Amino acid sequence: MTVFLDHVTKVYDGDVRAVDDVQLQVAKGEVVVLLGPSGCGKTTILRMIAGLEEVTSGKLWLNGELANDLSTQDRNIAMVFQHGALYPHCTVRKNIAFPLEVAGVLDKPSMDARVRELARGLGIEATLDRRPSMLSGGERQRVAIGRALSKSERAVLLMDEPLASLDASRRHGLREEIGALVRSLDLTTIYVTHDQVEALALADRIAVLRDGALEDIGSPTQVYGNPATAFVASFLGSPPINLLSATVWVEHGQRVIIDFGSQQLQLPWTDPRAEILTQYQSLTVLVGIRPDMLSQAREPAAGSALQGRVHALEYHGHEWLARLEVGVRLVDIDTVKARSRRPASPGRAAASPGLVGGILSRLGPGRTRRSGPASDPAPAHHRQPGEHRRADIVMRLDSPRGWDVGQVVSVTVDVASMYLFNADGERIDKVPY
Repeated sequence: MTVFLDHVTKVYDGDVRAVDDVQLQVAKGEVVVLLGPSGCGKTTILRMIAGLEEVTSGKLWLNGELANDLSTQDRNIAMVFQHGALYPHCTVRKNIAFPLEVAGVLDKPSMDARVRELARGLGIEATLDRRPSMLSGGERQRVAIGRALSKSERAVLLMDEPLASLDASRRHGLREEIGALVRSLDLTTIYVTHDQVEALALADRIAVLRDGALEDIGSPTQVYGNPATAFVASFLGSPPINLLSATVWVEHGQRVIIDFGSQQLQLPWTDPRAEILTQYQSLTVLVGIRPDMLSQAREPAAGSALQGRVHALEYHGHEWLARLEVGVRLVDIDTVKARSRRPASPGRAAASPGLVGGILSRLGPGRTRRSGPASDPAPAHHRQPGEHRRADIVMRLDSPRGWDVGQVVSVTVDVASMYLFNADGERIDKVPY
């Protein structure tokens, strides 16, 4: 079954806009993950698809049929909630069989066979005669999934943070099982989570939401490696991306200077982004540099290095992280407007070609080891007005050998890979994927 949200909006009493003009198409058998922080509208979208919430405006299509006014029982949908919502007085067998008993579509031997088949596939066959109170959290979620899938004709599976209440080790195992199960059954699946690891591991495509609006959609590699907005770049990645404020200065035919006030990076005129940045002469842009775009400098090329003082070295088992004070202004993503709150602007549209088109084209089928005193290597007169907090950028290290807290170091920036956004957080150097 296909699912299509055609400019769907949900407004609650008091003009609370929970979902804002979302357009999303899910192909038959596809796994789409709705990803975003709490309160961004993920669960509301799921509930509208299930028929538990009315659509305020827009159209909801299920397998090509307008479903705005369809009753929940006529939508051919199964839903799994965060805590399973099992019947505590019933055995696992009875919980899984309950939808079949209500429907009355199978005789008892066929029903028992169907329950055993599902339980075997979910790895809970040995628990069929137990009650929910005797099960682990992971087992209870497997039972909830089995109950949701027991009516084999159900073609869409909706999952609302089904792993949120489990510990990390159980989440990992069950996440793999869910992915294998829904693909083996060719189920159209819409999965809600705020966990980027779950989203990247499970999804065929990820839809990133913020404040009810769709910020980006695409395959896991697309939304991580080619994000449409600064929010998407910040939400995906651990440790998070370094987001810096800079001013653009263009020397036509020679180079583009990305000026952080105390330090600079440069793009050669041959860089395909140079022409785009001519539209931003003397304007503020946001520069996104992931920790793995930074490396320990040996002989950095001109305009590709930043200098800073080592503030902390953190050991994370498989890697080290270094926090460097570089005297530039870091941007808090919460201060950058969500797409739903950005006013329309002809100038902005011209300066951000392809943002909406790029999104729509995807719609279809630790512990601190050592720490020292705060110290800013940049002279005070280079600081931007209003800056009042230490600006640490984060980078990955294979080894901290040769580095120590308080030491001034140079790091090479992979300038070709860094992301550029306008002041409202919209990508201005986005490339076709």
